[in-house]
Amino acid sequence: MSGCFQLISAVTLAKLIKEECPSVKHVSLGGNYITRLADDCMKEWHPFFEYIDSIMMYDGEEPLARLLEALDSGDDNLDCVPNLCHAKGGKIYKNHRIEQTFINDTVPDFDGFALSKYFMPELILPVYSSRQCFNHCAFCTIPGATGGCYRKMPISRVFEIMCRLNEKYGTRVFSFVDETFEGKRMEQLADEINASGKTFFWHGETRFSPTLSTDVFNKIYQSGCRQIQFGLESYNQRVLDLMKKNTRVDWIDRNIHDCLNAGIPVHLFFMIGFPTETKEEALNTLAYTENVLNYSKQVCGVPYSTRGFTNFGLVMGSDVWNHPDKYSVSVMPKSQYEDLRLEVDYVSGTGLTLNEAKSLSDEHHIDFYMQEVINGSDTIDLPQRLHISEVTWILDSIHAVRYKGHLTKVKRRLTSLNPADRIWLDSKTSVVLVEPFAYFYNSEYHHVYAVSQLVYLKLARLLEADCSISLILDQGDLELTRAIEELLHYGLLNTNIDADYVMHDNGFQLVKSSFVKEVGRSKEGLRVLLSCATHRMCAVNDFSFALLSLFEKPITKNEVRDILKKEGLSANEEQLNKLVDNCMKADILQLIR
Repeated sequence: MSGCFQLISAVTLAKLIKEECPSVKHVSLGGNYITRLADDCMKEWHPFFEYIDSIMMYDGEEPLARLLEALDSGDDNLDCVPNLCHAKGGKIYKNHRIEQTFINDTVPDFDGFALSKYFMPELILPVYSSRQCFNHCAFCTIPGATGGCYRKMPISRVFEIMCRLNEKYGTRVFSFVDETFEGKRMEQLADEINASGKTFFWHGETRFSPTLSTDVFNKIYQSGCRQIQFGLESYNQRVLDLMKKNTRVDWIDRNIHDCLNAGIPVHLFFMIGFPTETKEEALNTLAYTENVLNYSKQVCGVPYSTRGFTNFGLVMGSDVWNHPDKYSVSVMPKSQYEDLRLEVDYVSGTGLTLNEAKSLSDEHHIDFYMQEVINGSDTIDLPQRLHISEVTWILDSIHAVRYKGHLTKVKRRLTSLNPADRIWLDSKTSVVLVEPFAYFYNSEYHHVYAVSQLVYLKLARLLEADCSISLILDQGDLELTRAIEELLHYGLLNTNIDADYVMHDNGFQLVKSSFVKEVGRSKEGLRVLLSCATHRMCAVNDFSFALLSLFEKPITKNEVRDILKKEGLSANEEQLNKLVDNCMKADILQLIR
């Protein structure tokens, strides 16, 4: 779906260029998504060609050069440009296809990009060492839409490019965007970096392999690798074989164990509901990945491992699409309004149905309700915010962000602090003004908090004056005081008093966070609550939701019990403790001193 949205933006821009820039001779689009769209869907003239002139399909380096030559010569006949899809006389023409055999090893140029404006601790730049993939998984469209054979750049040149980017842009963090970064080549890169003594950090995606060993992972960690992404897809050998993964379950176990014990976090990609997969097989994969994350955190001391999954999607151009009978699949026809949709509905002859796979994925997905928050939420959709989970965790790993686990941070009132103490904006906090709010964002902890611009202006004047806590309290501004307490609690402002972390709520008052939203209901009818500052969530029933209103002002659990007794309600100790614990973990309730 994201490719569709990007395409709409691209065509909109093309339309504006056509209207506002008549000197522009030719507008061409390229990339994986538009290639598959042109290849599978554009059999006749399409309205897009009112705003664009051509589509460069597959790899674009050689077609782009040939297209520029043709346009510079003034020749309107584009039939000689390979891999080009273009319209002429109301018809679609697709030129001869060439398979690219070379790899572009030019140093990437990021001049002109606003690299300093991303809300992250430091710059990450993409690099690649190879093109295409040497495996042809049954669900994947990369081989068909990219074009050319699998080809790779000498690792010495890859390392040279990293050094050049480091010298020019100051980056030391690199994201390898290879479809598959071979394990042997990762080891070679590690040798180059380790021999140079440079401090680089990087991550990439690879395949499980019997050639990856404990020594290799240790060497890779030493070179600065802080995450390896594995295409797990399933933890069932039968399903892996049907997918044409060419992977063994015993390789998976050994690689993940050695990787984590070397200190390298893993990110596991997998899917639910590949044709013929049963519910038991899907649950087996879910349980396995959950165990991996727990092992990573609790045994290896690596809290940065993650997983990403969704239900299987039947995509045009994949082997399942080309040969549905082999996978017991019947493809459903698309409607006339789905001409930009490359993922199609299907009926599976055995195993999980499409709806069952979606439901199972939703039930286990940690971000299931996040879309409800993102849609139309002024607290999440920050300008230029980089919201990519893998990148977030990689940077956390690099900067060794400490996670307190079961401990809870105590929120302090300003009146409990030393009046002579001063406050300041944390060095990793950025402020963005979006009427009528001022958003504070900490790039290390990924916390965000919004205050009115009026409160922000008052705070900004105090910060410029190197203010003390006594000066803040002298203002007598309750709204300002509460905002500063919240900003201190989330690490967006700093003071020279170390934060307190405690295990239990005994002896503390509790208060409901002022930055909480109800974002929907779960499948069980529970209310889903989100802390917009930390993005943590929890689900509560209607009675518990009503009970939370008692925490609008600081109150102890004993005082809550007394109120319930006066109302004739019996307070179940276990249920009340569970509600408080769950809401504390989700930052819905805060401990306050």
